[in-house]
Amino acid sequence: MNYKPVQPNERIIFLDILRGIAILFIFIANAYTFSGWYDLPEEIKSQFSGARLNSVIKQLTVIFIDGKWYSVFSILFGIGFVIQFENARKNNKPFVSFFLRRMLGLLFFGLIHLFFLWFGDILTLYALIGFLLILFRNLSNKKLLICASILLTLPTIHILLMVSFNFFYPEILFQKALAYLSENNIPFIMEEGSFDYYDYAQTRLDGNSWKQFFMLNFVMPLIRLYGLLYEGRIFKVLACFLIGIWAGRKILHHGLLQNRNLLKKITLYGFLIGIPMNILWAYGQVQSQEIWGIINYISYAVGVVPLACGYAATVALLLNSGYKYLSIFAPVGQMAMSNYIFQTIISIAIFYGIGFGLALDTTLWQVILLVIIVFIIQILFSYIWLKNFKYGPLE
Repeated sequence: MNYKPVQPNERIIFLDILRGIAILFIFIANAYTFSGWYDLPEEIKSQFSGARLNSVIKQLTVIFIDGKWYSVFSILFGIGFVIQFENARKNNKPFVSFFLRRMLGLLFFGLIHLFFLWFGDILTLYALIGFLLILFRNLSNKKLLICASILLTLPTIHILLMVSFNFFYPEILFQKALAYLSENNIPFIMEEGSFDYYDYAQTRLDGNSWKQFFMLNFVMPLIRLYGLLYEGRIFKVLACFLIGIWAGRKILHHGLLQNRNLLKKITLYGFLIGIPMNILWAYGQVQSQEIWGIINYISYAVGVVPLACGYAATVALLLNSGYKYLSIFAPVGQMAMSNYIFQTIISIAIFYGIGFGLALDTTLWQVILLVIIVFIIQILFSYIWLKNFKYGPLE
């Protein structure tokens, strides 16, 4: 059995372009954490240059970027699964053992990224949930969409159950993380029983000790898992994978990328549902009443995936209409995992105290500008690399 990655002449350019665009917007979303902007108190944010511009950028990010492009990436993962499955079946080769090996390889890279570089890693989550896709490979398209719809309702049911029983079980992981910090004399502040995220961000980002950097990296996955469980991310990612399987079949066997009517419907309904719900989510984030916590959770759960589907369909429509300039994103998408991990390494070098230490001192518009500059360099690097090699450094 000699499996190889998809050959260059077999690639679907739409997938590479969409993956490249997703990598850009995921980088923008991640930059808020890398730079510490999420953890800055409002009174400090207001002192930065361009405070009004920063506020507008933040709201636009919440509405149009946060969560949406991770969902696009998840849908692409499901499409990739279908392509690999169809290739195996066409060549009369066993698929399950091959795919399990791929997930183990992805898990290996993900765990290194998670524990040694950055707690915001998505590769580990994708690999672990990816193992489950084997169970769905032979489901009909109708059953796939039914399962995806059910999974998309589970985050809301999940939070309502936690509220009803007053049992927020992810907090157990958070308390274990605090115990680890205390035992290892890593400074953090509790004010009136609440965790001071700004103080902890200073510890995490400003420190210039490699020892502390790695000690924090080993506990941050607990906080990451706390967040994933709290928001029901596992349900949403698996739902997007299943939507991706449906989309992949439609692309391979039913000409989805040329079906302008269906693409227009997906775009229309995706935007009609997604944009209002994400505006509600953005509005709710600046409200102080407790009820807005649940409203925010529900609006995020309901609005993210439809808007992600709308984005994917929009890119397909643009390509279908001859907007070939979007192919500039294809090289980045073709070596997406390499570029994703490189973004982490570059961000650590730019923002962390063990690097240039720009975190917590750089205004948001400057953070976004740095991201765009780095991404342009990634486009050039990817183009040059793929001129000389078939696959990215980590692919």
